[in-house]
Amino acid sequence: MKFPSLFTLTLVVVLSGCFFESVRPVDRNLKPYGAHWIKDGMTREERRIDLAVCGSINHEDVRFLEDRIQAARLPTDPNEINANLRLRDHLGDCMRAKGYQSIGSLKFLDGCDARCMHP
Repeated sequence: MKFPSLFTLTLVVVLSGCFFESVRPVDRNLKPYGAHWIKDGMTREERRIDLAVCGSINHEDVRFLEDRIQAARLPTDPNEINANLRLRDHLGDCMRAKGYQSIGSLKFLDGCDARCMHP
């Protein structure tokens, strides 16, 4: 009888997020991938245009057209995740070529400050 109750308690703690908060504080103010790209003198609208030119179809919340995802997919890819990551890397290269630099963590999407200009 101890096992089911211990299992239930463990499940409740893990699902509540308390366990993960104790390992690393959860940043509840995450900004989308595109908001992490900044350059001097830019406006938010200019960044949105540049993100679109570089391939994003959804402004700062970077997404790609399905046909581009399928074109980037390799025969060895088990799903679309790696294709999306390759497209995101390409978008990052494009933004760097336009003079942008990334701030914060692009992997965990934290570390944005006021320069991100995102509500």
